[in-house]
Amino acid sequence: MDVTTAWVKPPRQIGGLDHLAVQAPCINIYGRLLPGITNVTDRARYYSFYPWLIWALEQAGYNNFDDRFIDAFRKADGLFTLIAHQHASISSDAHEKHAGATVGSANLAPYIAAIRAGGEVVLTDYAHRGKQPQPYFQSKLGGLSQYYLGVLAELSILDGNTKDGVRYTREIGLPLALAMDKGVPRELFIQTIESGVVSAVRLDALKAFCPCQLRHSAAEVEMLRQLLFGEPGFENAEAEPRYRTLRMLLSLGDTLASQSLPLDTSHFRGSIYAGALPDGQAWPLDSDLEPTRDLWGIYQRNELLSVATQGLFFAVLDAYQESSLVLENGAAVANWFVYESGELSAITEHFSTEADVPSLIEGCQNWLPDYSAWGEELHEVAQAERIIALCKQRKSASNRAEIVEAALRVILALAARTETAAGYGSILFPANYLTA
Repeated sequence: MDVTTAWVKPPRQIGGLDHLAVQAPCINIYGRLLPGITNVTDRARYYSFYPWLIWALEQAGYNNFDDRFIDAFRKADGLFTLIAHQHASISSDAHEKHAGATVGSANLAPYIAAIRAGGEVVLTDYAHRGKQPQPYFQSKLGGLSQYYLGVLAELSILDGNTKDGVRYTREIGLPLALAMDKGVPRELFIQTIESGVVSAVRLDALKAFCPCQLRHSAAEVEMLRQLLFGEPGFENAEAEPRYRTLRMLLSLGDTLASQSLPLDTSHFRGSIYAGALPDGQAWPLDSDLEPTRDLWGIYQRNELLSVATQGLFFAVLDAYQESSLVLENGAAVANWFVYESGELSAITEHFSTEADVPSLIEGCQNWLPDYSAWGEELHEVAQAERIIALCKQRKSASNRAEIVEAALRVILALAARTETAAGYGSILFPANYLTA
């Protein structure tokens, strides 16, 4: 009898950012409230750059979706990022205004550094599709297929796929391309792709492509504004929630600016959750936008739950990994962490391990701030920010205990608030969407 023995590799650690799938409802909700914009489509200029690039390559004779087109496209995609970083390096304002969220920035870091050191970059060094050294993106069309193709198709800017080819649409993609073309040196850009070598001098000559220069391209800005706000010619059923969300954000930005405060993620999270400004005062909003704010409030409730749940997950797994114990299942790990590890002794004054959930919820009235006072230390919004900060700090037993305390405060507050009792409210998910 023949016996074949093979070595079994140990299981690899799971990657990803949402092991518990607690962020999935958030993604579903914001996809409905802000269609055509996602958490990885941060730069508006890519909405016009990609149709422009396809059109510009077509004008230069790249008429077929073949290897020649793909290689030129990949060089151009990375070139756009190099331009942004070079312009950031010679500008006096914030780096993020130029190069923030430009696709492939991390993988292109060595080439960006080479340019800053006075060297030249051969575009095929990063744009090739071989395995060694690692190209800036494995996906065929780089940043387009990695991040933007779905939303550009959703907005009818592009059509097609990475297998058969992508095209700009005549109705929206072509006008956007032509609008961008008015403000950029197309021939020099194509010439740079074909010559295949860039230096700081050449990138400086191409600075009109930097995302910051969008503000100087009036026709391009106006068309993007009309498209994203669903104005006449671009209106449809899906544009309405995006239009209302963008109006709501502009309203919040104006209100915060009147108090000399920025519209940042922290202020957005708190204001959208509690319907109140950082000082606890009501956020004034047009009545037709209040339902949109309420829906985003549901989004933020789930986000708080997500942060708290993942904080607990992080603390338990971190302690278990540090212990070197081998336990039979998740229940055994949780039981060890709560009752045997001793790590929670520092917080039992506030949260006894023997107390039942109803008692803990009832006890919230002793410490829970008003719903609108989201800037206060023990408010669930502030506690969620605390979890995020603690998870980035050096690991220790005291750090983990603080994470657990903050996570419990968030979860108990969500359970105790009458304002959050409606759960997901009017938002309906597909059948079995929330089933574990």
